[in-house]
Amino acid sequence: MTETLSEKHALAIVSNCPFPVLVMDSQSHVLNYNHAFEQLVGRDQASDLLGHEYSKPGDHPLGALLGREKSVCWTDGNKSRHYFKIHFIDLEGEARAQARLFIDVTEQTELEQSHAKLSEELKQHVLTDTITGLLNWRGLVLALEPQVARSRRYNSPMSVIMMEIHCEGNRDRLLLKIARLLKDQLRWADLIGCSEHHEFVLVLPETTAESAVQLADKLEQRLADMGDATDGQNLSICYGITGWRRKDSAGTLLNRAGMSLSEARSRQDEHSIAL
Repeated sequence: MTETLSEKHALAIVSNCPFPVLVMDSQSHVLNYNHAFEQLVGRDQASDLLGHEYSKPGDHPLGALLGREKSVCWTDGNKSRHYFKIHFIDLEGEARAQARLFIDVTEQTELEQSHAKLSEELKQHVLTDTITGLLNWRGLVLALEPQVARSRRYNSPMSVIMMEIHCEGNRDRLLLKIARLLKDQLRWADLIGCSEHHEFVLVLPETTAESAVQLADKLEQRLADMGDATDGQNLSICYGITGWRRKDSAGTLLNRAGMSLSEARSRQDEHSIAL
């Protein structure tokens, strides 16, 4: 049978606990703290807390540690950031006190932040969509810039089709089939990409907007036939088309194609053309 700790032993354990501990009553008055808390915030700041009420810590230098959040970031006097997980422990007694145990997760949090930053930086260097293998938005912009420069130099036409395809069932598998079909229907000089929202973007050099409309209608029929052949799935297809303009960059051309798609979507129409 486990024996109950004496008050002396319990106080000794809390006092020497390596984790900062702060005790407050139900009215948010600071009642006590241990040595680790004093080391964390400084002796003077710790002693100044005793007996004071902090139900609304506001701009207090230790405000993050005195509130009710279970995960906090606190900046000390040396401008160093500390991240804590706080465990609230209800204590028996008339004061209805509550102990706060601060677990330092600074190293773990900074590692997670570094990992997220690195992942984002790596994502910026990836040029293909993970599902379809097509150019992603960044890859498409990089590949489109030389085409825009060529159209500007020779005043040659170029069109962009942006397609949104809704489907049911195994979306990833169907997106891959759609990507293969589109690649099979395009010329070697054409570019095809897929945005992060899985809108398909077709860049058609030496193609007028009128010819792009004819191609889009043809692709729409091929996609509908593919849907019928794939467990009778019904594909909902919407697209926007735009042609290159003299002052266009890759970005403005793609943005206008996106606006054309948005217009078609808002009208619940099959397509929209921005010439």
